Amino acid sequence: MQEYFQLRKEVAKEGLDFLFKTPISSEDNLIIYEGKVDEDEYITWKPVEMTVSQDFTSLEDEFDIKLHKTIVDYFNSYWFADLDGFYQENYIKLEPVIPNNEISSFKESLKGYKKNHGDSLEKIPIGIEGNGLLLVIENNSGIVQLEDFERGIFENIAENIEELIRNLRLKR
Repeated sequence: MQEYFQLRKEVAKEGLDFLFKTPISSEDNLIIYEGKVDEDEYITWKPVEMTVSQDFTSLEDEFDIKLHKTIVDYFNSYWFADLDGFYQENYIKLEPVIPNNEISSFKESLKGYKKNHGDSLEKIPIGIEGNGLLLVIENNSGIVQLEDFERGIFENIAENIEELIRNLRLKR
């Protein structure tokens, strides 16, 4: 993820400073925010490497699952407002990891996914694709897939979340 955020900084310096602007979500998240809110209600943010790991045990107990290590690692690496880009021909937007909100937001996402998938969490939602497809991680293998819920189709796009993030491009 460090490489991704470095790339994001380089592209932002080329005049795309909106890459580090986000609507302010809560005063509790000041660790990632810099400066003041602008006239459009946006604030500059920065990725912050985590120094303490979050415990997912209670979440796993509640859903009676063991999350794949790559999912836990994703939520325990950095706090950030946006992680998106182009992967192959797809625009991908991954779940943000915002301080004081990361587990509760993820929990709500899991609840909705489980409800819509026959009470199953074999796949874990982690983001969205530009055309509305879900980005999921197969919980047993860590393989990243695009899910077309309407058609019930899953397409493998990356061996794992690390491969996906490492190969995200910010320009087409």
